Amino acid sequence: MRICDLLNPQSVRLNVEVSTKEQAINNLVDLVAQSGCLNDAERFRTAVFDREAKVSTGLGEGVAIPHAKSAGVTKPGLAAMVVPQGVEFDSLDGKPAKLFFMIASPHHASDAHLDVLARLSTLLISEEFRNSLNSAQSVDEFLKIINKADEAEIEKENARKQKQLADEASKGSESDKAELSSSNKGYYDIVAVTACPAGLSHTYMAAEALEKQAKEMGISIKVETDGAAGNRNKLLPEEISKAKAVIVAADRIVDMDRFLGKPLIRVGVVEGIRHPKNLIKSALDPKCPKYQSGFLGSTSVSMRLYRHLMSGMAYLMPLAATAGILSAFARLDIVNDTQVGFFFDRVGYSIGTLLFPILSAFIAYSIRGRTALVAGFTGGVMADLGGSGVIGAVINGFVGGAVALLTTLFAGRFLKGHDATVALLLYPLMGALGTASIAVFFTNIPAQFVDVYINSFFSESSVFTLIMIGALLAGMMSYDMGGPINKMAYAIGVLFLADSLPEQGPGGLVMASIMAGGMVPPIAAALASILVPQVFTSKINSLRFITLGKGLVFITEGIIPYLQTNPKIMKTACVACSALSGGLSMYFKCSICAPHGGIFIIPLCDHPIQYIISMASGIVVGIFAFSVIHLRSGSDSSEKVTVNSENT
Repeated sequence: MRICDLLNPQSVRLNVEVSTKEQAINNLVDLVAQSGCLNDAERFRTAVFDREAKVSTGLGEGVAIPHAKSAGVTKPGLAAMVVPQGVEFDSLDGKPAKLFFMIASPHHASDAHLDVLARLSTLLISEEFRNSLNSAQSVDEFLKIINKADEAEIEKENARKQKQLADEASKGSESDKAELSSSNKGYYDIVAVTACPAGLSHTYMAAEALEKQAKEMGISIKVETDGAAGNRNKLLPEEISKAKAVIVAADRIVDMDRFLGKPLIRVGVVEGIRHPKNLIKSALDPKCPKYQSGFLGSTSVSMRLYRHLMSGMAYLMPLAATAGILSAFARLDIVNDTQVGFFFDRVGYSIGTLLFPILSAFIAYSIRGRTALVAGFTGGVMADLGGSGVIGAVINGFVGGAVALLTTLFAGRFLKGHDATVALLLYPLMGALGTASIAVFFTNIPAQFVDVYINSFFSESSVFTLIMIGALLAGMMSYDMGGPINKMAYAIGVLFLADSLPEQGPGGLVMASIMAGGMVPPIAAALASILVPQVFTSKINSLRFITLGKGLVFITEGIIPYLQTNPKIMKTACVACSALSGGLSMYFKCSICAPHGGIFIIPLCDHPIQYIISMASGIVVGIFAFSVIHLRSGSDSSEKVTVNSENT
């Protein structure tokens, strides 16, 4: 399949004039829709803007590749647009984008389609190719340039495949093996992995950039692309062991344990595109640190514990939200003491009984995979039976993972050849018995003591103490906008909430303060941008409704663009307005029944009017603070606003 099989001539526009990033994206979505590959253009448009809000797809060198996977896409499709004057696109190099390709992909695209998209991404690395497209005088010429480059790339791919087949055939002969150079044997100076969340463009562009740079430097490299088309060009164990160093340019989880003991550089996928030379030099530097895994490695023990805990919480949160919402709905006056209310209450309660086992099971699963699931489930059940609460569930999850780890190491050494029996009987049985024994005699008792103490503390503390707790946790939500402090506060809220469900306990109070703290800053910034637009740049003003929407659904990171003017002072203002709302929420004893949802959960919370008052107080303070900060940010900001207004 060729690139132009996905790129309909009707979806190509040259010499387009747009003045904003949003206009560029909207034009591209409209072009994609003309190809007939969308069943819901607005749904796809929303997915593209959501993807763009996470990380800009402006890759630099005048190229942008906005893309998204969406249920609004029927089949993969492309659109292309050339903006000769360029448009500000938040590109990595800060330069305007002129050449645009938009990729529309369904959730389950065929490998053939994904290979085509990967090929386009690699072609765009070439400056000559980009310049040719930018200077094309007609759509036909534009498509001919792509076809010519596409054919050349396909020939190169076929040549590589034939060479690999020839090398494999040569390796079949011992005499030929001795004559082959180390590179032909499949050994490389550097091995690398590239991966991005969508797996559509960045993955393959980073791979191409690394391969091209390595070739220029005379260094052999093999790059594994872990993209939407699956894991391609997979690194073999012998290739890893013979390599001098490893580069991992990825924005999502990849299999890292295979690189144990190798000099390794770990960066985001964009770094692979922008700075391949620096990465290769750093990887081959004798001072490059070696990768260590496991609790005894050089990786921070606290960080590894945190990652395992987050893995368990990822599975816990949807259950906690479901149990909390159903139970809260059952307590509403309109359904209370009715068959409907009873039904929702029983379903919510039943789901709530699964919270501890699920949390423990997937903490254990994160440590040792499927072999630890039964041990983890057992740890959660023992926490429930022993009354040790969420503290016990967390501890027993780690215990279950450790028991499974020791069991698998033992079986791998002494019970080889009995895989079926070991997997079906030994792993689950030893995991359950070992975890249950440790829980009964060691972990449950201290965990129960801590759990009882925490609940007693909340029930017996003074109002002032509760206000300080609410203010502290809410302020933490705004401190680093998705960083470790923010995540720590949110993790505390989710775990406390899970400890209370399906009833409304201290966890609901904590979660209410945390949610208010996360919602207030972006809402306040967006409203300040609407009410006092003259103090912001046109670029920031264009984000106000997106920021408002994110704030309303509890996405604190929506305020990040507003921090650019004066980061330190803006962050202080964010923490202050969050802390005010969180403290007032705790004062009014507002309680939230779910770990997410924003405004959609407020009608189900305890004391909803007081909760709205708490948030409104923080929002008003935030609007005032943000407006004053921007007004006092200096003449530079004023000049930017004036220039932008004139341009508009």
